[in-house]
Amino acid sequence: MNSRDPGFGPTLQLKSLTTPPVNPLQQGMGLFHAASPDYKRAVGWFRAAAEGGDRDGLAMLGLCQLEGLGMPADPVQARALLEKAAAKGSAIGRFQFGRVLMTGRGGPADEGRGLSAYIAAAAVGHAEATFNLANCLYAGVGCVPDRLAAKALYLRSRTLGCALRPQGVRVQQRELKAVRALAQRFADPNRLVFLIQERQQELLLVQAVAKPRPRPDRNAGKTQPWLLAAGVMAAMAGTLGQYLRPPSRDAGPTTLTF
Repeated sequence: MNSRDPGFGPTLQLKSLTTPPVNPLQQGMGLFHAASPDYKRAVGWFRAAAEGGDRDGLAMLGLCQLEGLGMPADPVQARALLEKAAAKGSAIGRFQFGRVLMTGRGGPADEGRGLSAYIAAAAVGHAEATFNLANCLYAGVGCVPDRLAAKALYLRSRTLGCALRPQGVRVQQRELKAVRALAQRFADPNRLVFLIQERQQELLLVQAVAKPRPRPDRNAGKTQPWLLAAGVMAAMAGTLGQYLRPPSRDAGPTTLTF
């Protein structure tokens, strides 16, 4: 019998050995959020992720440079990195860029652009950006105060897992239905930006209508601009009706807490 017959003796079958690819961003995040963080090694991974085109890696590199974690602090350079990450669509970048714009770190403060950055991050479900956006709307930072929308966004941020809680913010019984409905509408990323812009425009119109009427003049018999504006508001009755009605007796705070 032919000794070369493959039926004789063991045959070696080589199996391809595959190693799962290393994700630099995940490696860096693990070190960054560890119980005992290793920021220096995390920076190395974030830099590798950024060089590989990862927008969140670029944002985390900017954050480390902003706060001086694992590398020397450089707010100016960090702001440039965060702006670049935000432009690429990173939710982390948008949130952190909003922070530096609001606080003026690494450059001039710009509350309007900071608010826009928070809105963009909140629209894609960033929990802390949603909370900060609620803070801005509640206090009127970079916008017209809109406390109803702010309360809805506080509720939305909690749903997204944000551990932060507002101090002294309570939902009244008469607001409960509107707050819950708004929170549900804000959950749609395609509508959040539009809804906030729409409410801001309506609030600005409310303010314009509420301004004192000018003194009568020779044109007193003609239709006054403020009457036209009031007519527009009457036609817009809906989302902001609560701002035009006199306050009613309320049953007090609800059980909804933040």
